[in-house]
Amino acid sequence: MNTKLRPKMDFDQLFAEHDADFTKSEQKIVDFFRRNMDEAPFLSAAEIAQRLNLSEATMVRFARTLGFESYPALREALQENFRSRMTHSARLRGRIHDLREAGDIFERLVASEIDYLTEAMQTLDRECLNAAVELLRTHKRVFIFGLGPSVSLVDLLHIRLTRVGKQAVRLDTSGQEILEPMLLMGKDDLLIAIGFFNLTPTMQLVLNHANQRQTPVILVTDTLGPLVSEKANVVLAARRGPVSAFHSLTVPMTIINALLLALSSADQENVMAHLDQLDQMRAKLRGAS
Repeated sequence: MNTKLRPKMDFDQLFAEHDADFTKSEQKIVDFFRRNMDEAPFLSAAEIAQRLNLSEATMVRFARTLGFESYPALREALQENFRSRMTHSARLRGRIHDLREAGDIFERLVASEIDYLTEAMQTLDRECLNAAVELLRTHKRVFIFGLGPSVSLVDLLHIRLTRVGKQAVRLDTSGQEILEPMLLMGKDDLLIAIGFFNLTPTMQLVLNHANQRQTPVILVTDTLGPLVSEKANVVLAARRGPVSAFHSLTVPMTIINALLLALSSADQENVMAHLDQLDQMRAKLRGAS
């Protein structure tokens, strides 16, 4: 049976309905979910199994006991349930409450950003970062996708990539305007897709189109990697703090800055030539004014 839960279904109710079916090991999993309902949906079976000193096979059996075909199917339903409950306003209210409770809002915010950056140092896969740099180095035209708050990251990438000689194409609208530039995408191009928390229909469309055109994909994300990793050549994933919190863009912006600096180092001759040319043009512009 393939259980498909309604977005706002109570998982406590589902656990209660199957309580008599759980083994002792599976009851440990239930207890873990009940204590960690904000974090658990975004952990893999291996991560939870390690924390509980269980096997991954036990995690799979647990999902099937609940009526799911696999553990990834259960996790997808848990994430859907979480996202339906955790609205932007709820996350912001919670964040403001936490900061006020701690006292100085600015001080606590800076401290939490430092904590998230420190965590990102441990979790960002350096081999993936190196692979992303190589894709950037070897592709002239780069499409950059991002919506909502991620548009500021699109701006950053567009400016910096243009400065080092790349042809950067923005994909930062969710309407029909995004379709025309997408038609230019081909196998000799590169797509950098930026997305967090929700896998939007527009993001799905862009990723599917890139795959159809055989365009390599770099995905910058926090929790979406497991959902769309098969659509990306490289996933640059780092958590931005608790999933239920209101997030800034400090961590993904740092990842992008690291990517751009590593590109400049790997392709220094070409990058410096373009920057020198830019400086010359700026000097001429100043002289003409």
